[in-house]
Amino acid sequence: MIRNLRDTTLRNKEQDWLKTNLAKFTRMLQGQRDFLTVGKLILSELAPLVSAQQGAFYMIDNSNGESELKLLASYASQEGNGAKNRFKMGESLVGQAALEKRRILLTDVPNNYAKVSSGLGEFHPTNIVVLPILFEGEVKAVMELSSVERFSPAHQAFLDQLTEIIGIVLNTIEASTRTENLLKQSQSLAAELQKTNLELQEKARSNLAKDQFLAMLSHELRTPLTPVLASALALESEPELPQDIHESLQMIRRNVELEARLIDDLLDLTRIDQGKVQLNFEVVDAHTLLQSTLEICQAEIERKHLRHSLNLGAKKVHMRADPARLQQIFWNLINNAVKFTPRNGKITITTSNDSDGQLRVEIADTGLGIEAEALPKIFDAFEQGGRTQLGGLGLGLAISKTLVESHKGTISAQSAGRNKGSTFTLVFPTCEKVEAQIAPAVSPTLPERQPMRILLVEDHEDTNRSLTNLLRRRGYHVQSALSFQSAVDLSAKEQFDVLISDLALPDGNGIDLIQKLHSKQPLLGIALTGFGMEDDIRRSYEAGFQHHLVKPIDLNKLDSLIQEGAATLPGV
Repeated sequence: MIRNLRDTTLRNKEQDWLKTNLAKFTRMLQGQRDFLTVGKLILSELAPLVSAQQGAFYMIDNSNGESELKLLASYASQEGNGAKNRFKMGESLVGQAALEKRRILLTDVPNNYAKVSSGLGEFHPTNIVVLPILFEGEVKAVMELSSVERFSPAHQAFLDQLTEIIGIVLNTIEASTRTENLLKQSQSLAAELQKTNLELQEKARSNLAKDQFLAMLSHELRTPLTPVLASALALESEPELPQDIHESLQMIRRNVELEARLIDDLLDLTRIDQGKVQLNFEVVDAHTLLQSTLEICQAEIERKHLRHSLNLGAKKVHMRADPARLQQIFWNLINNAVKFTPRNGKITITTSNDSDGQLRVEIADTGLGIEAEALPKIFDAFEQGGRTQLGGLGLGLAISKTLVESHKGTISAQSAGRNKGSTFTLVFPTCEKVEAQIAPAVSPTLPERQPMRILLVEDHEDTNRSLTNLLRRRGYHVQSALSFQSAVDLSAKEQFDVLISDLALPDGNGIDLIQKLHSKQPLLGIALTGFGMEDDIRRSYEAGFQHHLVKPIDLNKLDSLIQEGAATLPGV
């Protein structure tokens, strides 16, 4: 009985020691933002705690294209004792622990193992433990400790639980670092775009070659947005991220999408000047599109604490329209109301029918208003009514006016002056509702995901690396090339099911590439480019691409197109 009591007391002491020290390390590592500091801190505190005399901390390094373990920090190490600074996966006990993702414990280590030195002499460790540090099954680091004493069961249990805490800390630092880098890229891109916008305002009326210039500008500005947007979306799905990091990622995504919208406005202006705006008319419910547009703007409305009311009084709401373009008109007007209305202001959206049954939409705000001399010019390109301090190009209203007129409607603006708000009124002809033919309900069956073989060709290195990694994480076999010739060389060595290619390559183009590869075997072709004019899209389809995606791309949409295309390929 006395022995049982003694054993129970000992177990309780071990549990108290375990909990106390885990809590200590959790507090100590909380808020750390530097890998080297974390590595040194862990070893200096951990070694004496578990009676270890030597230690090393290795981090995963993917900079050379394959995963390696690189020495980050050490404890009581000695030059010339045979220690290495870098290991491949599966190489030595360090690499093997990372490969197998499990702890390796050695006892009775031979005397020719690395020596531990002190001021009084040298001695050999007799026990070694190698600990992989994981986060959600992914190896982040490996830690090695050696001791002249055996690591007790309590020490081993403590080390196993501590590696879980360290894995969370390392992943948080990694995510925070990537977020900060993405934020810097986003700010740099925003500054570059703003500078370009100012130059365009001066040159747009006089530059005879502006169509070609805008197409190239679109490509050059869209291309770096793709890795930023794709990485931001991937990071947003990461668990265990602090709330402030999530908010930063959402801010990055919003700004990237806004920059893409500004680029679209520039291209729309060119289409309008050339009379090349293509509209696909169908009977739509204007109320449904108006509500959907308001939902898109809802986050910004809430951020600015704006009050808003939606009064859908119109009874005749169906009209012949291009739904995407009609929603663009609504978005331009609602977004302007949000942008030019200060915090705690109010936005009112009202619909009604006039005596002729036409649909009337009014979007009113309590914002900056428009001065009387600016009202006649408010729908001119690059005209902002003296409100340039809030950014933008001054193209949205000019584009909206052309699109409204293309729908046989009218648009007008009213304002009592500066700081007295403004009201924009849309009037459209209506039509009768078309009754949809209801088909028998069929239960959809989701096809099994296909592990397609993808050849990715993109000369922008960040976009190439980002898309390659993200597609591989979705289970695809991806080989990437930076040029036309390297893509041809890869296709000669192995077969692919899908070609995802930029159209502009340093030594050729995607049009020639799809035609060359199509002559050898059936291939799903997806053009991935910053060129989004109608002629660009037409040429890519004629060459053999089944899809034409304009950067920055939605990775989920790309994934969906690949899976849909799998059903059309023989043998997949």
